[in-house]
Amino acid sequence: MNLPPIPTLKNRTLEFYQRHEVLVSVGVFVFGFVFDLLTLGRIDDLLNLVQQAIYLSILGTLLLCEVRIKIGSLTLSERGQKFWEYHDLVVHFLFGSLLSVYTIFYYTSASAITSFFFILLLAGLMLANEVPRFQKLGLPVRVILFSICVLSYFSFFYPILMGHVGAIPFWLGFLTSGLTLGLIWKLNFKHLETHPLIKRHVLMPAIGVHLVFLFGYYTSLIPPVPVAVKKIGIYYTVEKTNGDYVGTYQRPFWKFWAKGAQDFEARPGDKLNVILSIFSPGNFEDQVFLKWYLDDVNQGWTLQDTIPMTILGGRDEGFRGFGTKSHYQSGDWRVVVETSDGREVGRINFTVETDSGVDPREFRQDIF
Repeated sequence: MNLPPIPTLKNRTLEFYQRHEVLVSVGVFVFGFVFDLLTLGRIDDLLNLVQQAIYLSILGTLLLCEVRIKIGSLTLSERGQKFWEYHDLVVHFLFGSLLSVYTIFYYTSASAITSFFFILLLAGLMLANEVPRFQKLGLPVRVILFSICVLSYFSFFYPILMGHVGAIPFWLGFLTSGLTLGLIWKLNFKHLETHPLIKRHVLMPAIGVHLVFLFGYYTSLIPPVPVAVKKIGIYYTVEKTNGDYVGTYQRPFWKFWAKGAQDFEARPGDKLNVILSIFSPGNFEDQVFLKWYLDDVNQGWTLQDTIPMTILGGRDEGFRGFGTKSHYQSGDWRVVVETSDGREVGRINFTVETDSGVDPREFRQDIF
């Protein structure tokens, strides 16, 4: 009696992967996302930058092989074909890892609603790559994601290198990304530019991503990475004690979510003080602007004052600073923190009401 052969661990693993390919791919993608989320350091950490460059190089090589296989210009050996059966897992892990990094950095720098739309778009593309219906368009989706990763890398790299945000670092990142992808194109696909797959699935998605980023920068859709407001609040007084900024506020105990005195009850002589801490990389020196807006009954939000503040990078908790406004009126107010290139990095809304009381006030403290 001949017994059927007992399947080896390798065969059982391969069979499971073939039966549950989508589930395994999603799991590996999530693993890559969580892995990088747990191990993520500062945006200017050299090891992080090197790791991202290595991941991008591996991803670019795998996508290049995928394109060449599809158009028939690359034939794998028998050994190569065995590896290629698992290349999707590597691609999903690398995308999960890179996109987790960039989504987190964009999120920490986002303030305006428009910036969150950009992050939602990025998250939507991440999920689209795991949906079977979109996986039929696997190559163009991957080219889009890869282009976003390359653009994001250089968009972070140049502000870190140059020590400030602005049009010049953005354009250097934009052009470096375009030249990098253009060089890959020229070396591999220039002679095949009329091939329908190359044009529709490789060239157009890459160009489209760069155009969207260009539009997003000049409409402030893209958050101003690597600058991020870590903490902000409204206070009655501010003083520096033992190297810390101490702000005083009063509010009901149950309004635990409020940032300082967002319901500002003003008595004669009180000043509005906004204290904030802003993270930026080491060797970073730039300006931000605190723009004070009042919600006018007839004209809506109108600019009342602009206070410049120079920030220095390198401190994990962020550079601390404050702005003070002595002349104000009752109403709804907003302080918007903008970078030197006009992109919003933080904001706080608060209400000023007249307090006619004379009883002593009890203040609590926040430390920055």
